[in-house]
Amino acid sequence: MEKRVIALDIGNVCLEIHPERCFGALGFRSVSEIPPEALFLASERFERGEVTPAEFLAGFRKLTGTKFSDEELERAFRSIIGPVVPGMAELVAGLDARGFRPVFFSDTSITHLDEVRRKFPSEAAVPDGIYSCEVHAKKPEKAMFEAFEARFGVPAFYFDDRADLIEGALRHGWNAHRFVSAEEMARILG
Repeated sequence: MEKRVIALDIGNVCLEIHPERCFGALGFRSVSEIPPEALFLASERFERGEVTPAEFLAGFRKLTGTKFSDEELERAFRSIIGPVVPGMAELVAGLDARGFRPVFFSDTSITHLDEVRRKFPSEAAVPDGIYSCEVHAKKPEKAMFEAFEARFGVPAFYFDDRADLIEGALRHGWNAHRFVSAEEMARILG
């Protein structure tokens, strides 16, 4: 029997996201203190795979005027990826037995993806994914949905914590649900 595919966001679905950890480690009191160009470099160009990790670090250093080394900057950037969302490691690990195939569907940089693979204990249960850094687009852009469908078909379910991305997926015809908790996701899956 073929398994039903679940498109699964990573940030605040599988792993907590804490951008304030990065900014705090770099000496900023809030995100508003960071130059908009540096934020754009991180959240747009790097997550779209338009710059390499080395180019990102050099650009971030130049745009913020920071004197941190590459290692210190990378450590701070990786600190955004927090612990596993309660209950998700167990839920994801048990999806195969329930007839589901989870596939990551996420806006992320190559550096954060590496950190996800290091921190998420169920990585063996989610070996595949569609990532903005590989597609060079971000959700809810059509290219992301098309890339997912080309490799995995239309998913039976899509879970994301962001309402705007759920709306985009619904407009694209996907069965999308706003993630609230592992317990709620398990209930939706039946």
